[in-house]
Amino acid sequence: MSSTRSRAILSYLKTFFERNKKVIISTAVIFAVGIILGVVLAYRAVDGQFERVPRVDAEVGTAKVFFLSVLSLAGCYGVILISGINNKTAVIVCVPFVVLGFVTGRFSTALIMRYEGFGLINLLFVYLPFFICTYAFMLVAGARVLGAGCYERCEGSSLKPSFVAAVKLFLLNCACALVFIAIIGSICGGAIVVKLF
Repeated sequence: MSSTRSRAILSYLKTFFERNKKVIISTAVIFAVGIILGVVLAYRAVDGQFERVPRVDAEVGTAKVFFLSVLSLAGCYGVILISGINNKTAVIVCVPFVVLGFVTGRFSTALIMRYEGFGLINLLFVYLPFFICTYAFMLVAGARVLGAGCYERCEGSSLKPSFVAAVKLFLLNCACALVFIAIIGSICGGAIVVKLF
């Protein structure tokens, strides 16, 4: 049974990649550019002089980080939905991916350089898994919105299937934020409120 399920999953992933190859490659490149920008600008913001913050002095705010993440996700998914309006607006789908890459690079640099060991724990168990899940969910949402079927209507509804899919993916992304930031973050001693200065 599990081999049949894994074959079905692999087949779905292969089909998804073949149908959305351009979107996947372009968003991956944009995400990587955002990471590089985040690292460079984080380093330049403090001229490479990262102040060491002991674990006891690090500001942690699991609820604060979670709610800010959910608000940011809402904005990103909103932009992804707007990008599917027509061919002229499709280019703005790049914005959430470059922003996500930038935040990933900036937070990774700050957590490692400023918060050291505690920051590395936060990066590996809280932020990085959340950013990777967010990228994956946003990629699927972007592919659905920009896909050929994004102008169709749901059966018996005036909603587009891409809108419904994006909302579901947003809710799944919020659930990931809850797991990684609120639950695992609490286990790790709290999610660090990342500040460079």
